[in-house]
Amino acid sequence: MKSSWTITSPRTTGSLPAMIYYHGGGMSAGSRRGRGFPHWMYDHCQEKGYILISADYRLCHPTNVIDQIDDAKALFSYIAGPQFAGELPESVSLDTARIAVTGFSAGAYSARAACLYATPKPAALLSVYGLGGNMLLDHWTGARPPTSLAKFFDLSGVPALLADKTVVSDDYVEGGMSKRFAITIDWEIKGTFLDGVFQRPGLGKSLDALEYEKRFEAVPEDLKPGMLQEFVTADYPPSVFVHGKSDEVVSPEESVYQHEQLSKLGVSSQLYLVENGPHGLEGAVMMRKMAGAEMPGGDKVIADSMEAYGKAMVFIDGIFSAV
Repeated sequence: MKSSWTITSPRTTGSLPAMIYYHGGGMSAGSRRGRGFPHWMYDHCQEKGYILISADYRLCHPTNVIDQIDDAKALFSYIAGPQFAGELPESVSLDTARIAVTGFSAGAYSARAACLYATPKPAALLSVYGLGGNMLLDHWTGARPPTSLAKFFDLSGVPALLADKTVVSDDYVEGGMSKRFAITIDWEIKGTFLDGVFQRPGLGKSLDALEYEKRFEAVPEDLKPGMLQEFVTADYPPSVFVHGKSDEVVSPEESVYQHEQLSKLGVSSQLYLVENGPHGLEGAVMMRKMAGAEMPGGDKVIADSMEAYGKAMVFIDGIFSAV
């Protein structure tokens, strides 16, 4: 597992807040250096003088979400310890009481895991079209039609990818998307997504056969910690969620569920749902433009996404200021 960090303003000194970024990639692919990196977040950290940390984590297959939880815990132990402190400039230190964690798509799973299991506890969460708000929804337990992303991947190579048991944490591909994402597409179509990310054959089918209220009880004991939504309590960090209403890859119901869950517990939470927003929000719209397939209303989706991001960062700024 690797991480990259930057102090975005060379003039910044003192005890600084930090933002940790976890990349997306369907749980099976991606890299901290990938093209989905949110440059608007970098710009905000530069303006405010925050340390920005971009982290890798072990990807599902052959490892699983329990390993990703361990990686989130390990990262927080590392950045709070003497080794990371020794890597920073002498004029700078990390304020461990002001660490915000953010995850995009599958990266939100690691971000949410940190909120539950990491020490020091994050001060705030930003989830952007993020997975992990509720892994027991029908969206994950059963099979579903191919998403708009499926056409970009050759599923005939999936058996060879699954036969390779090499542990992968940095799946960087220059200027493109990793072949490993086909694993996730295959899991979704077959209804074996939970089997894959928990590395437990038959898990999805067994849970899908049950009423929602009975599903968590049926999860094997060693995998229960990976159902993050079941462990959210009133000491969960203040959280902000940004999600597209038309997201077919990660259902907006995940963000809605956790926002409502936190609100009932009295935890500060904000939710921004972008009308007609696809998975990837402004990034997806821009990619379609570059491919010559403009999305109707795409310019408004871009504008609304950027507005939501701006409000989300104001939320994070407010948390840091209050600590």
